[in-house]
Amino acid sequence: MSKFTMDFKKASDLKISAKTPIYEKQSAHEVDPITYQVVFHKLWQIADEQEKTIQKISGSPIATDAHDFNVMISDSYGEIVVLGTGVVMLGSVMDSVVKWILENRSENPGIEDGDIFLCNDPWVGALHQNDMAMIAPIFVDGKLFAWTGSTIHQVDVGGVNPGSFCIDANDLYAEGQPWPPIKIVKKGEIQSDIEDLWMRQTRAPALLAIDLRAHIASINIVKSRLLKLVERYGADTVKSVMEKSLDYAELRLRNRLKELPDGTFRHVDFHDVAQKGDRGVYKIALTMTKDNDRLIFDFSETDPQIGVINATLISGTAGAVLQAVLQLLCNDIPWSVGGIKRVFTVEAKPGTILSAQHPAGVSMGATGSAWLAGNCANITISKLLMGHPEHKERLVAGTAGSWVTVIPMGLDQYGNPFLTMIMDAMAGGFGARSFGDGVDTGGLLCTPSGQCPNVESNELFFPILYLYRREKTDSGGPGKYRGGLGAELCWIPHDTEQMLLTVSSFGAAIPNSAGISGGYPSNTVQVKMMRDTNIHQLLSQSLIPQDFAEMEGKLEIWQPKTDAVQQKNDVFYFCFQGGGGYGDPLDREPDKVSEDVLENRVSQQVAYDVYGVLLDGNGKLDEPATEERRQQIRQARLA
Repeated sequence: MSKFTMDFKKASDLKISAKTPIYEKQSAHEVDPITYQVVFHKLWQIADEQEKTIQKISGSPIATDAHDFNVMISDSYGEIVVLGTGVVMLGSVMDSVVKWILENRSENPGIEDGDIFLCNDPWVGALHQNDMAMIAPIFVDGKLFAWTGSTIHQVDVGGVNPGSFCIDANDLYAEGQPWPPIKIVKKGEIQSDIEDLWMRQTRAPALLAIDLRAHIASINIVKSRLLKLVERYGADTVKSVMEKSLDYAELRLRNRLKELPDGTFRHVDFHDVAQKGDRGVYKIALTMTKDNDRLIFDFSETDPQIGVINATLISGTAGAVLQAVLQLLCNDIPWSVGGIKRVFTVEAKPGTILSAQHPAGVSMGATGSAWLAGNCANITISKLLMGHPEHKERLVAGTAGSWVTVIPMGLDQYGNPFLTMIMDAMAGGFGARSFGDGVDTGGLLCTPSGQCPNVESNELFFPILYLYRREKTDSGGPGKYRGGLGAELCWIPHDTEQMLLTVSSFGAAIPNSAGISGGYPSNTVQVKMMRDTNIHQLLSQSLIPQDFAEMEGKLEIWQPKTDAVQQKNDVFYFCFQGGGGYGDPLDREPDKVSEDVLENRVSQQVAYDVYGVLLDGNGKLDEPATEERRQQIRQARLA
């Protein structure tokens, strides 16, 4: 195995140089329950302050508005004690970065107090190259006591396409450069030569420079607060709390799994288009086995690696599985990830899409194949939960099953160069539950605190004018309980002549928000452009068109991986997926369907075709006709 390919390792398996002494407790140290809760919640609060620091200092709307980052605090061996509330995958893979540093940097150049390491290498511990982590050791009495780190999605780290979602790449060498952990701060001082190298590769150096300092500030906050905690309660006490939190999270999850039935559960999802010009559809297949108090996630039947949609096993795939485990099985268990990871394993065949081998293209791995791995884990765990009368309430149907990446670049309304990633797809539809509808535009399963930016913020910072952003009718999967709606949006350039748009999405050919227990999937993604329209003439007449049919122009339906220039009179549109449904749509109360139609959540056509519900000319429920229609649908199914 290559030096630059990290494997799943326990702390006891790490080979650490004697030059890096590890803090060990002086003796067995019992912590009373009250002290444990006080210290552990203080660790939790420190991580929360770390998140707030990044949001206050970062100049990138990706972090400040959408919260596309995460933080963590770990023990001296990288076992995560506290995980932040941002994008789960971004924080959960930093343990492998720590372990790689311990094995490969403890001898040369060494690990010292005041050091900070930078890493964006997917084979070490990054979802893709845009996700830059900064990891710092914390020393007590000259010995390595803990680690802290943060990962922020960077708007651009180089590569053949703006935004570094490299749809034109054939392999890693046309994408952003992956950096294995390198010491960018030494004994508290930024190494200007390393910073210059990092800035030289990007199209947005100012944003990367301020994000670098947001990382450093957040790390300094953690170090200061943690050392004060050690000073107050003693190093052995804090160390014992860390150890106990890992053991407690593990015990709670094992006990929960023992309550659930053993068995094997499967789900298959599909990724359409591996790079620009491709027209293929590729399989992501999961077999999950639950045996007593353990889970095994086996992706071995997934298709071979291809294009730029691949993920590495240690980062994207394992991180995607963890997010489903945390959200569905651990919502009332402390997210001490180091303990939780002891309970499950993740497997995939080397050379497949979910265990990509160097130099496979991985720039779309985070919002591509890893996303689908998370979908598969979500559905298989939900199938497991269906077998228990109480835990059934924890399941969630497919949620925001795909992501639409849109990267605009050009000159902004102030005449300055700009480059950003539109984060509106943070408002995906949540999947239905076993007891109720999914939340409309409720967010993503992968990030508890992710946020959809305000329209006004995007219009302030970037040269775009929205015609609308709204919940999309029929985007929630039909079911006894309906999936939450996704959204659609439409914009034109504003105070600029043109901009380059790079789109990297999936889910146009196949819906990825699966239904559960007879529920239907959500809508599919669509991206399109109306060229040479009369939009400015309409606006001059105080008319804001709400559909392409209300405009003149030439319609283009875009493939999931596309880049093109948007001119002043061109109108750009995309929609993203809602949530999957739960249960048979024919079992949905007709009054709820009627209400959905009146509120434009469901069209009359879908109400008739799928739910078997008819409304009269006044929009009121026609009960006899509804019962007759539902009988027709049931008979057609039997035929």
